[in-house]
Amino acid sequence: MSSDPQPKDDEADDKGENCLVEKCAEVDETERTLGISEYLTSGKGFSAVMKARYADFLVHEVGLDGKIAKLTDTTVPTSSNQSQTETKAKEEAKKEEAKREEVSSGRKPYDWPALQSQLVDMIKDESIAEKLMHILQTHNKKEDCEEKYITMPALEKDQRRFVHEWVRNSVPCARSDSADGHIRIWHCKFEKEMSNYKTFADPRKKKRKMEWPKDRPDFLQFVLYKENVDTTTAVKDLSRKGGKARIGYAGMKDKRGITTQFCTLYRIEPQQIASRRNASGGGNTNQRGYSVVQVGNFEYVSEELRLGRLTGNRFDIVLRNVQRTDDDSVQKEQLLEAAKSMKEKGFVNYFGTQRFGKYNDTHKVGVAVLQGDYKKAADIIMEPKPGDRKDAAEGRLDWQNRFEKGESAEAEAECAKRVIRSLNRFMTAETSLMQSLSRKPLDYKRAFSCIPKNLRMMFVHAVQSLIWNKAASFRVSSMDKDNVMVGDLVLGEGRGNTKTITQEDIDKGTYTLDDIVAPLIGTKSVLPENELGEFMKTKMESELGVTVDMFKKIQDKDLAIYGDYRKIFCRPKDFDYDVKEYFDPLQPLLQTDLMKLNDENVEIKPKSEEHNQLKVAMVVGFTLPSSSYATIAVRELTKRPTSNEYQKELNL
Repeated sequence: MSSDPQPKDDEADDKGENCLVEKCAEVDETERTLGISEYLTSGKGFSAVMKARYADFLVHEVGLDGKIAKLTDTTVPTSSNQSQTETKAKEEAKKEEAKREEVSSGRKPYDWPALQSQLVDMIKDESIAEKLMHILQTHNKKEDCEEKYITMPALEKDQRRFVHEWVRNSVPCARSDSADGHIRIWHCKFEKEMSNYKTFADPRKKKRKMEWPKDRPDFLQFVLYKENVDTTTAVKDLSRKGGKARIGYAGMKDKRGITTQFCTLYRIEPQQIASRRNASGGGNTNQRGYSVVQVGNFEYVSEELRLGRLTGNRFDIVLRNVQRTDDDSVQKEQLLEAAKSMKEKGFVNYFGTQRFGKYNDTHKVGVAVLQGDYKKAADIIMEPKPGDRKDAAEGRLDWQNRFEKGESAEAEAECAKRVIRSLNRFMTAETSLMQSLSRKPLDYKRAFSCIPKNLRMMFVHAVQSLIWNKAASFRVSSMDKDNVMVGDLVLGEGRGNTKTITQEDIDKGTYTLDDIVAPLIGTKSVLPENELGEFMKTKMESELGVTVDMFKKIQDKDLAIYGDYRKIFCRPKDFDYDVKEYFDPLQPLLQTDLMKLNDENVEIKPKSEEHNQLKVAMVVGFTLPSSSYATIAVRELTKRPTSNEYQKELNL
């Protein structure tokens, strides 16, 4: 049900306004716990449903050159070099086949004495060579011969290689294989009768290695378009087509959405990865769980894409079922004011709730790690989680009660073995812990080190993010949010360098709010020289029990936490919006790249008996830098929380 219930008629008369105008900006407990507690601008905002359908959330990556990743062409170009190579290979194969056919059919005679002499030189055995010539010559004449093949005595590796090459190049009517150092040679007419004959590659079927053109850049760049699938899964799918080559990409894109991004592959032809599956696209379907992976816009570039090599992302988002007012003109005015405020002022550049994991507890694990309490870290990871499957929930509960009969290594090891069987393949951290503790019980530090490094880093990064969020909230709520202040930090020249703002800078108007940053605490980051710096230091110690020193003395050698800086305020670029009316709650309201390719337009469905209530949606578009969260931008626009708990209370 809606979190903003519609008042009854008599209540509406008393209040005079509906919930769009009535309710002020909201913050829920989940966001507040994670330091997300302020809005940059005033306004009552409005209630709307975000990401109700994955097709309501479009993301187009923006490259370092400002180019937007859009799927506009799925044509697979044919390489002229590849065509020439394939043609040449086919011609040579035909010549080779003709040569074999000519000799094996008897149209071109063999020089049997010469062949026998060559074989004797290689194997040093006259009788074996003579016997083989007799078998091959007899079958070649289509005369009767009981023996079909001959097995040679054990030979050295080089000898075996020479014999195989001799058979391939000089005796077209023969075939050979080897096992345990022994070579077996037979007439080709018995090829399919010989066991394991396919084990040894027929040279006629060998793939020729294509020469890479000297004037062509090394990397194939393409646009990866995906619906309802995350980047990791999509890349794995493509990797199976592209062989062992590593696919490079600049950023991870979430599953719940329709996203496009640039990818690169080293010396690969487009034909090797081109995919046309699910070409209808999920953007214009009501099917649930529908996923699409498409590639296109192929071109060659000189540099590989790596994580972080992007300017940002372009977002197009549908906010459905905007709570309506009695007066449509008042509603449109409210929406216009919200959009104008966002465009001019921007938003507090918070880390979104997704930064803190599915259960909003990754920072708790990180705090325990910084404090050196690895047992506590393991217990937090293994504690019961809402929404777990029954077997996983029972496994977590079993772990909590492992010491019921006394704390012992044996009890923990046995419990860990039981719990492993209850975990699924997505529970990477839990599985790593249990596998380690089943072998080395009570050694929690070792167990934590068995968790993949990227996940271990995630826990500590969550602590940095929490401290940063709380600092940003303090800067907005307790300091001057409209002006720069003495002691604020701005980025200097070179990565990681900062400058402290002076009164002279303020007098000259050198910097604006868009320039100021707050540190992500680490061994090399510095604090602002004003109230904000003092707040960060005391907040860390009083609320979290964490000090800057702990980042320097972290016991996990793999986790080097140097720190970084993040802009406190973010102003979206190219902001635009539109208000749309519709009846069907599942009505597509955005045209995806794939819909454009298929000439599918967004057409508002007419009122029907099933869907007879007019609804309003706000469609917004904006570009953000790579480190900023679209959900936080929408939070500022609507003045409503973005946490899953809040969104679950809304409906279409």
